[in-house]
Amino acid sequence: MAMLFSGWRGRTFFALLRQQADAVSAGSTALRAFLWAVADPAARQVQAIAIREAERRGDELERAVTDRLDRAVLLPVRREDIYVISGTLESVMDIIEGVANRVELYAITALTPEVLAMADLLTDQTSALVDVVTGLQSLRRTAVSEPAQHCKTMEAEIDKIYRTGLARLFRTPDFAPLEVLKLKEVLERLEEASDHCEDVTRLVEGILIKRG
Repeated sequence: MAMLFSGWRGRTFFALLRQQADAVSAGSTALRAFLWAVADPAARQVQAIAIREAERRGDELERAVTDRLDRAVLLPVRREDIYVISGTLESVMDIIEGVANRVELYAITALTPEVLAMADLLTDQTSALVDVVTGLQSLRRTAVSEPAQHCKTMEAEIDKIYRTGLARLFRTPDFAPLEVLKLKEVLERLEEASDHCEDVTRLVEGILIKRG
């Protein structure tokens, strides 16, 4: 069994998952810049292109993982675990692209402090997520414990800011009803992306716990 986990099949799947996590992190970084430049159409467009490229790369990598899973006989970890991690990473990337698309579609040109704070923290969280997925290759819990805790801490912070952001929208009379709906959806999607990052972290931890 040790030879199986150190073989080329293991390295291939781990490398693909790491590249997916890298794409998510790149997309999150671009989304942060996109949101901070929301009032600058030219700067925003540059970041929108970067987000789409990260999503395209992530989609290619997810297809590569699925294709290899369909053909693989011996795997580094359980087939379904690899599939779910890859799919959840792609979900994070889809949400990131969806946030940018909604800002464009809804013609949002001003964001609340909570939206920007959540984008900042999501960038930090996805960076930690890269370390979590990278650590999976070692198949040791100690390799992921620190970044996993950081990822979960960021999720808790994002959730707290999300609630504060909702309270601002519904308690402040300055927002028109339509603006409330638009910004509420952006907040919800950012919070959902963070939740999925934590899901990946817990999936990785679960794999390593089962290995003892």
